[in-house]
Amino acid sequence: MHDERGLIEEARSLGGDYHLLKIVAPRIAGAAKPGNFVMVRISPTLDPLLRRPLGILESRPPYIWLYYQVRGGGTRLLAGHRPGDGLDILGPLGNSFPEMPGKRVLLVAGGRGIVPLFHYARAYGERRALLLLYGGRGKTDLPLLERIRSLRLERLFIFSEDGSIGLKGRLTEGLEKIVREERPDATLSCGPEAMLAALAALLKPFPTHDLASLEARMACGFGACHGCVVPTVSGALRKVCDEGPVFPLEEIQWPT
Repeated sequence: MHDERGLIEEARSLGGDYHLLKIVAPRIAGAAKPGNFVMVRISPTLDPLLRRPLGILESRPPYIWLYYQVRGGGTRLLAGHRPGDGLDILGPLGNSFPEMPGKRVLLVAGGRGIVPLFHYARAYGERRALLLLYGGRGKTDLPLLERIRSLRLERLFIFSEDGSIGLKGRLTEGLEKIVREERPDATLSCGPEAMLAALAALLKPFPTHDLASLEARMACGFGACHGCVVPTVSGALRKVCDEGPVFPLEEIQWPT
């Protein structure tokens, strides 16, 4: 873990309140693995007081890329940053997706959940067969498609709820058919809680090794405050920040 002063080299608006930052942060970039995240101090003042957790979309030293959507005051302030601005960044934090050499892997991404899975595909796509199932409400919620098509993927499946791109419907509607036909050894997923809960139910009959990256509100990012706990089927509470964010899908007690 490094506390590093990053320098913004590029700040791009992707439309629909989605943004992409390219940041010079060599120590974090050199240590980051797919699934890791960072805690970003948005302002040099105490407003906002807490750092914001952001997943690492890509890491190529000395750069990291952070992809986010404006959802509140903190991310709105972040969207106002320009090239040449500095950001205090703590990371990389959390655990990561395992490389799984020799395995056929299906990546399942819902909306902003593409972040750790894009990182995984960029890091490991040339070493094994990767498939990506990616979905959102509509075309405007999938602004990274051009970058995704530059990845080395065996197959790419796109779903949109409004039918504006790819197949119409939720990505979970196509999951069972894809798993039966493509026969992945493992699935790696990230997205809204409802999507992950549906995946957990849909994948139960299959002999796949299923891992999910969870999103949670965080205050510290390294396990001190216990503000990001999730329930497990054993009854224990697990901290998303330092015990995760990657967990076995069947380990989490999903809402019914």
